[in-house]
Amino acid sequence: MKTKFGTFFLFTILIFGMASFPTNIHSESTESITFDPIFLNAFAEIHDDDDERDDDERDDDERDDDERDDDERDDDERDDDERDDDERDDDESDAREEIEDAREEIQKAEDKISDVTDDDKDTSVSLDKLSAAKELLVKAESSFDNGNFDEAEDYAEDAKKLASESRMKFLGKTFDDVDDDNDNKESKRAEKLAEKESKRAEKLAEREAREAEKLAEREAKLTEKAQFSEERANQIIEKLEKRIQQLEQRLQKLIDKYESGEYFGNLKNKDTIIKSFTLSIGGTASEISDSSNLQSFTGSLFLENQVTGNNAKKFRVTGGELFVGESEVYDIMFGKARLSSSGPGGEKDSMVVIAQTSNGVDIRTLKLSINLSESFNSETESSDIEILSPQSKIASEWFLGGSGTLGLTEILDSDTSDDAVEIPDTDIPITTSISISTPTDIYFRGNEIVISGSVMDIFEDTPVIIQTITGSDLIDIAQILVDTNGEFTHTILADGPLWVSGTYTIKAFYGANNVAETTFDFIAE
Repeated sequence: MKTKFGTFFLFTILIFGMASFPTNIHSESTESITFDPIFLNAFAEIHDDDDERDDDERDDDERDDDERDDDERDDDERDDDERDDDERDDDESDAREEIEDAREEIQKAEDKISDVTDDDKDTSVSLDKLSAAKELLVKAESSFDNGNFDEAEDYAEDAKKLASESRMKFLGKTFDDVDDDNDNKESKRAEKLAEKESKRAEKLAEREAREAEKLAEREAKLTEKAQFSEERANQIIEKLEKRIQQLEQRLQKLIDKYESGEYFGNLKNKDTIIKSFTLSIGGTASEISDSSNLQSFTGSLFLENQVTGNNAKKFRVTGGELFVGESEVYDIMFGKARLSSSGPGGEKDSMVVIAQTSNGVDIRTLKLSINLSESFNSETESSDIEILSPQSKIASEWFLGGSGTLGLTEILDSDTSDDAVEIPDTDIPITTSISISTPTDIYFRGNEIVISGSVMDIFEDTPVIIQTITGSDLIDIAQILVDTNGEFTHTILADGPLWVSGTYTIKAFYGANNVAETTFDFIAE
């Protein structure tokens, strides 16, 4: 009673305390917090991987429940089989012992009858009973070999009894001596045999019924399991189709936002001089679902500046590739980045990159949290960077950590034509040949365009500059290193607001004196 009163008293004090607490704290704190709407729009897609983790956890719970149900059904079947095996082993052991006893009794009867014959006693009835006992023993052995252990035990028991009677009850008697009560005995024996046959038939019927019931139960379980597996497969297929549909809808929304410009937010005071930057990264990738699985990764992302402010710079991600381990390849489709300056003098720079990647099967969000070693500006040739983990990751797949560089690739005037694009004047003393091509000469929106080529002579530290141009608009530019065999490749995605129907020219520059080009047609569906 005292405990209940104390609890009630504490609860009452708590209620009065809450009632007297100021109610305007939340409103005051909320009014004091403001966010840059441009910043929120630019990074609205970060949370998508949380939903994917929730789906993976629900799938793991369902798989655990299914495995437990399968284990319980298998245990029940094993228990039934073990009980039947134990019963059969007991029947076999009993029949074997009864047959051995009958053999011993028959041997005793033969020895006894042989001794009595030497004394000139009548053994005709005993020999007749012994013969019948031997016939029953043969039947018992045959039934045992056929696996009918109950029947074998009964035959052996009768054989043992006849052999015992032949050496004890009927020894020295004639057929005339036993004729008087023979009818009654035969009648009783017939009744007994009929009773045994009835019991044997009943037991056999029970066994057959039990086997039939067990077979029916097993077939029912198999049918149930097959039905369950089919239902589970249909559920998985339905869930995958739903996930694919959701993924397609999500991707289409991102593409719509990208093409309309909403993806980058409300950009004001856009830069007129477009500068191309290369973000080269490398390090260690740790699998999110298995932290013991560590793989190396390398990659490059290509960026273009959009807005340059005093304390913040915004970029668009135009493409790139990311290699994880020996087999995983992620193509960078599109994205955005923001570089922020902090510290007393704005000397501490950090960058966040958000991009959509594809491994050929799934679309994943790439997030990179980066610290720069020094303050970055448009004239900086290159800055060392640190990739922070676990903030950096490929959604639901890999945590990324490592280092790299952020450097200026090329400066382009957005108002100039393609003839005004500056080409590196690397001093290659001997002119060499260069070739470039694409697999086909017509592409549609969303296609990947693989550009490949080769140079006859390789000059150390000399990259190939690849430009994709339509009319006077520069669509893509990349700096590609030549492989040791003289070949080079570059992949671009035919998608985005700059891609309109028309003829596109791809130019490849290797130094100042070596140029190759090819064309293709693009149809915007």
